[in-house]
Amino acid sequence: MRKSILLFAMLLLVCSGGVFADSHDGEDMSMGFPYAEGGIAAAPVGADGPGPALPGRAYSFVVHASEGDTLTFATMLAQSNDGFLAPNEYGIALYDMDAAVIRDVTDQVYYWDLGTERNEPIGRGHFQAPRQTAPNTGPPGDGMVRLASDLGDRLSYPTADELVRVTLTKLVNPSPDGGQRFIVRILNVSDASMYPSPITPVFWVVQSADDMMMMDDMMMKDMMMDDEMMSDDKMMDDDEMMSDDDMAKDDEMMSDDDMAEDDEMMSDDDMNGMSDDDMMHDDMMMMKRHGFLFTSGSPDYGHGLESLAEDGDPSALAAYHGIHMDDMMMGEM
Repeated sequence: MRKSILLFAMLLLVCSGGVFADSHDGEDMSMGFPYAEGGIAAAPVGADGPGPALPGRAYSFVVHASEGDTLTFATMLAQSNDGFLAPNEYGIALYDMDAAVIRDVTDQVYYWDLGTERNEPIGRGHFQAPRQTAPNTGPPGDGMVRLASDLGDRLSYPTADELVRVTLTKLVNPSPDGGQRFIVRILNVSDASMYPSPITPVFWVVQSADDMMMMDDMMMKDMMMDDEMMSDDKMMDDDEMMSDDDMAKDDEMMSDDDMAEDDEMMSDDDMNGMSDDDMMHDDMMMMKRHGFLFTSGSPDYGHGLESLAEDGDPSALAAYHGIHMDDMMMGEM
């Protein structure tokens, strides 16, 4: 195990040389979704350059946040097929009421499975990054992002607190534009677990409540555009698939009495009895909130998280979301 970890570390250090990321204002993005700022923590604390954080090492970065802001990040568990560590899809709240959150927040971090590659036992799979011959060579998974603990595939998975410890510390000097500056520290503690493994460079963003509402609007617009891709000609073709004779047969299958019974299932009194709050609640239940990096129980967005979760490469995520990476040289392992 130790030999595999060291070999992987050497490979990633060679392939990731020169990877740097600056915090970037999300308003300048040409793609992706809105956010307040984002970046990549590429070099472990005390390291000479970018690379994986071995057990006992940590990534650390500074974020600026105001009340209502949340932190989202993702880092790969290197000895997995497509396992990554991240908060839930809505991120970690950086304020509790009007007070900055300064504490250990590991309890809000989870071990996720991206679903893009079939899982093997952690640390022993032939298609896991330290041992695979090339990226994207493993058999595909079912395509759904979910907590690894919910997979039910008879494999054993760690909890996030067995792998990392995540803490928030407030800097003394506040942010020049208001709010606070936080130090986020992600320490690899997996050496004390059954799954010792490096973790890879961290992709992170800070979002405001307005950002998340705007992101949901953008997602809804994308869904509506997909629906509109069905042209009038296509709809006409579908209509032609049912002839007049077929429609007559269908009408005969439901008698007038049957139709009357269906109408009685929801009377005018039932409709009138629903308050505006009830109707709004039903509407909200039909609109699922979307996360920045992923939505639990849904397919991967295809915005670059796969490269991070399978190969430890955050460059595709950075490119999609408009986060600048100087002298980017992230190669294939």
